[in-house]
Amino acid sequence: MMTLIARKDRWIRTVLASILFPLTLFQAAASQRSVRSCPPSGKLVDIGSRKLHACVTGEGGPTVILEAGMGGCSIGWSLVQQELSRHSTVLSYDRAGLGWSAQPMGEPTCKAYVDDLKQLLEALELSPPYLLVGHSFGGMIIRLFASRYPDDVLGIVLVDAAHECRFLPGERSESKAKVRHSNERLYKWGYRLSPLGIPRLMKKHIGHNGLPAHLQAAAVSAGYRNHAYQAAYEEFLHMERSALQLKEAAPIHSGTPVLVLTAGKQSEEWKQDQQPLLFLSDRVKHTIVEDSWHSIQIYRPEAVTDAVLELLYITEGWP
Repeated sequence: MMTLIARKDRWIRTVLASILFPLTLFQAAASQRSVRSCPPSGKLVDIGSRKLHACVTGEGGPTVILEAGMGGCSIGWSLVQQELSRHSTVLSYDRAGLGWSAQPMGEPTCKAYVDDLKQLLEALELSPPYLLVGHSFGGMIIRLFASRYPDDVLGIVLVDAAHECRFLPGERSESKAKVRHSNERLYKWGYRLSPLGIPRLMKKHIGHNGLPAHLQAAAVSAGYRNHAYQAAYEEFLHMERSALQLKEAAPIHSGTPVLVLTAGKQSEEWKQDQQPLLFLSDRVKHTIVEDSWHSIQIYRPEAVTDAVLELLYITEGWP
């Protein structure tokens, strides 16, 4: 297992956890309490190398797979999954180390995530065809899945998805570099200090905001845990490698229907980076969700639901 976390970061984390042992106990106790108060909504599924938390709802039809953005988990899809489950089988899950999937993988690239997803689908006996829905970084993961398994994919919905150009060094603008540096500091210090419960005390959790109160409590509970900060930091450190994997992958099938949703409240630079997504296949439809921030599935869940149902109608005449 390979990790890009520097030895210095691991050493600082270990030393701080040892020296400030009372805070370490506080974090451990608080995490245990949150696990009891916010149990997983799905089940842990053994995929061989690790166990992943998966929520499968609905029945029939093509399976809709919901892939979260960087540091996110299944909770962020709750508002969308509830409605889609009335029409088809729906899977949301937590990638390794995030949410209730407590074992980080060490080398969390798009390729490794696609391998985990494939094994999860087999373990759950969810057969193709699949309709893939990906938010932000999750959009990169599902695009690589579609590249590797084109015959299994009916269509794709990209929810304010990131394009790999944002993470390739040669294509990084000054503003993107500043954002990257700011995020790196956040994830690095979150990783170093999470065993002490400092992010918990500062109310800085990994994952989603903006959910209804009962769902937000679960998102916060999962996002304060040590493994969440480790997984998110490792995911961030592997972004360049993930971007290269996608850049070098075969294009998705030209006949694959793709719906691109762009958040209207994003920056102009982000919107510009969405443009390459409009040429992924010969069947791309672009919609700007004008009154939404980045997490469209939270701020405008009906826009995501409508897009998925549109693809179900297009591909299967559903329902």
